[in-house]
Amino acid sequence: MIKLGELFCGPGGFAEGAKKAGGFKHVWANDIHPDSCKTFKKHHPDCEVIEGDVFKDFINNKMRKLNKNIDGLLFGFPCNDFSIVGKKKGLTGEYGPLYKAASKVLNYFQPKFFVAENVTAIVGKNEVFNNFTKIMRDFANCSNKGYKIFADKYKFEEYGIPQTRHRLILVGYRGDFFEKNNIQLNKPQKASIQVTCKTALEDGVPDTKQSKKSLLKSKNQEFTKHSKEVLLRLENTKEGQNVWQIDDKFGLPNVKSARMSHIYKKLDRNKPAYTVTGSGGGGTHVYHYNHNRALTNRERARLQTFDDSFDFLGNKESVRRQIGMAVPVLAAKKILLEVKKSMKKRKKRINIHHDIMIEPFGKKLNLTGEVGLDNQPEFNF
Repeated sequence: MIKLGELFCGPGGFAEGAKKAGGFKHVWANDIHPDSCKTFKKHHPDCEVIEGDVFKDFINNKMRKLNKNIDGLLFGFPCNDFSIVGKKKGLTGEYGPLYKAASKVLNYFQPKFFVAENVTAIVGKNEVFNNFTKIMRDFANCSNKGYKIFADKYKFEEYGIPQTRHRLILVGYRGDFFEKNNIQLNKPQKASIQVTCKTALEDGVPDTKQSKKSLLKSKNQEFTKHSKEVLLRLENTKEGQNVWQIDDKFGLPNVKSARMSHIYKKLDRNKPAYTVTGSGGGGTHVYHYNHNRALTNRERARLQTFDDSFDFLGNKESVRRQIGMAVPVLAAKKILLEVKKSMKKRKKRINIHHDIMIEPFGKKLNLTGEVGLDNQPEFNF
């Protein structure tokens, strides 16, 4: 079994994907969110789940008490300061510097590989690109052998996930392990067709027409109570439209800024859903294509490819947070299957194209061709 540790584990999207890929076993996991830790522990009872701040509670307290024998580290370091819907504070924000926690953990455990996830906006250009370069260089300098790192943009809807969720996936291999085993990392094969939100949602999830008694049998299936104003707004929003595309009488005429395209937007049944998020106020909850209501958490979990039997613990808003912050299970499974295949020793390595690469202890990034630190290109994901 390939033994894993995980930082910022959330409810377990990465871990469920690893479980479905087979051959992986979580040894320990850490997250600051109490309900996420409870959810993770319920589904991975043999894993030591350490709740608390990654620096104060994990690195400074628990880390050195753990068995150092892990093969891989997973981490979806928080993307709030890099996301296009955030304030874009980058490394100066509250969450941006948290990647350094992963560096400290990599230096201590020195695993054979790591897999990290973040929003594609982390690459950016100019100052943002400089921040990303620093992150990649810091990771490449971890352990006493360094890490060779591949970074690729994924449009998850191209891989069978019923949601347009775009993420950057970093896979790093410890320098000596990479060379000794002729590591070759392939990207997963894309799906032949995109899975629509209708395909994901049309069966199995009880709707408002069913009795309250039957709804109680479904986990995480609470409906949102909408005001009369919101119901009227949704009644006047066509499938695939958002609030800015309807008459001002029913819309938000006084809102002149922050006119995000997904505010009170109904899904289009013939397309994958737009990105499911874990936070945000009115209008950000994802709205059904056929019914005038927000999706339930169970439906959001469907879009994140969690099994219907996966039980999220906590109140309704806590569960929404957990689902929106998670790595889609199917995406994690497909990526980790390729990582598992790459671990087998090869006689010869074939060079595979990756969007970005850096050598162990590297000072510059390769972006489908060599790019020095003084040459900052537009890299529009």
